[in-house]
Amino acid sequence: MYRLLIVDDEEIIADGLNEVFQSRKEFELDVYKAYSGIDALNILNKVRIDIVLTDIRMPGMSGLELLEKIHDSWPKCKVIFLTGYNEFDFVYTAIQHEGVSYILKTEGYSKIIKMVGNAVTTLEKSLMAQEVLQKAKEQIGTTIELLQKDYLLGVLRGEYSKSEINQRQFNELEIPLKSELPVIILLGRVENLDKGISYSEKSRLFFSIKLLAEKYLNSHTWSVHFVDENKNFIWLIQPNKMRKDGEDGELWIRTLTFIKGNLELVQAACKESVSAILSFALDDCPVRWEVAIERFTTLKMMLNYRIGQVSGMLFTDKSIVEKDLLVNSSEGEIEKLYLSQTKLDMLSQYLEHGQKEEFSKTFKELTINLKRVKSILNNYAQESFYSIGLIFLTYINRWNLSEKINLKIRLSMLMKVNVHENWHNAVEFLDKLGDIIFNEQHIDQDRRAEDAISRVKNHIKDNIHNQDELSLMRLAELVFFNPSYLSRLFKQVSGTNLTEYIWKVRIKRAEELLGNIDIKIHEVAEAVGYDSPTNFSRFFKKLTNTTPQEYREVIISKRLNRK
Repeated sequence: MYRLLIVDDEEIIADGLNEVFQSRKEFELDVYKAYSGIDALNILNKVRIDIVLTDIRMPGMSGLELLEKIHDSWPKCKVIFLTGYNEFDFVYTAIQHEGVSYILKTEGYSKIIKMVGNAVTTLEKSLMAQEVLQKAKEQIGTTIELLQKDYLLGVLRGEYSKSEINQRQFNELEIPLKSELPVIILLGRVENLDKGISYSEKSRLFFSIKLLAEKYLNSHTWSVHFVDENKNFIWLIQPNKMRKDGEDGELWIRTLTFIKGNLELVQAACKESVSAILSFALDDCPVRWEVAIERFTTLKMMLNYRIGQVSGMLFTDKSIVEKDLLVNSSEGEIEKLYLSQTKLDMLSQYLEHGQKEEFSKTFKELTINLKRVKSILNNYAQESFYSIGLIFLTYINRWNLSEKINLKIRLSMLMKVNVHENWHNAVEFLDKLGDIIFNEQHIDQDRRAEDAISRVKNHIKDNIHNQDELSLMRLAELVFFNPSYLSRLFKQVSGTNLTEYIWKVRIKRAEELLGNIDIKIHEVAEAVGYDSPTNFSRFFKKLTNTTPQEYREVIISKRLNRK
């Protein structure tokens, strides 16, 4: 939605133009009016204005002086001057500015409407300006490594579906790997990193390590490297001579052997060149991108797995750690549950943002194995249940929903595993609780929307006589929304747009007052926000197909006939 400001010291002109553009639905304009340059400045200082339609010669502040103020505040604003035949000296000065045009006052409403329409079209095109897109494309090149890191960390944390991990995305981010081939994951960490090291020194150190690793690894592999928030080095590696189907098992084995052998050289080079002691955790086989999350988590654990007090480890067999991830059930079975902190974080975000579909999908992924666990005493199962339960409990407490939810489900079962007969029932409980919370969200959202719109409607009815109180900006301030959001919300809740609603209220009030013959028509006009009886009559006839006087005569005639 664009905002149009009409400025003219002749009130009848400003009021007439305001009425015309209020009724032009095709432009979806939020229209403001001012009777002087000073009044216009007050509006310009409060809200962004996209188009100004102004008289070029006004007392106090001329249109040219106003133009300078407009471009100081809103340089992209389009300005259309209304001029007389004898004002071409002013016009010539004005049109030297970009985004300025003019029209003669004698050319009528149709020409003015066309000019404003052209300004709207120009503004819409500017949103897709090719030079802006080209500039953005150039700037992306300077941040490509950050984009690579953000995307690939998301892949390793399971944030993307299989369809979102594709070669087109790799190519756009200049990732020198193949999405259809599996990948070898390598993690590293500096063990003797000084806590007092400055950011620039640390950056130089990490870059030096990256270059040293590439020196030894890049002759036989393609790789991409980045550092996560925990200062872990991450390399994603593929052989640089691979069949298209990726089924060359012998080449993968040779590549892993090559990496293992050279990591010892990388450790030695880093210690000698930059005094950095490195530990590595290397996966012992390639993994498909879409299921890399569990491998990535295991490798991070390998980096934290200590054997003795010696620094500079090189782990190449994840079974060393995996044996400690197995939990024996009371029935003698070995149950393994994988709990992704990333997915738990995503679950919390989806709940907070009211994204039910995404929440349900992630919830299912987190609980699919939990349902199959047989022992209610399984520690990993309890961790999963309580982790998800804590997300629910945190949300319920934050929004003070305990009382409402307790009416629909026993909330005490949220943190008591032993009240559930089995893990299938426990998961069903969590699932039902999620549905109840999302339903409460929906009810609260609708209630808050209804309350806000009701407040706006009441304000309109109470202030239908005051145009200044009925601007979109003023109404948005009442409910602390931005104007565009209020406009969309009003249409969604009420089924009609805001301007049409104001018209209906104005017409209804006018009809009530016209039924009282003791009230003069110019007083009716003032009571519904029109300073000019002429503008009121034009507005009334447009919406009712009759003039105010004709409407009054019909009402009087009906009353006489009843007698």
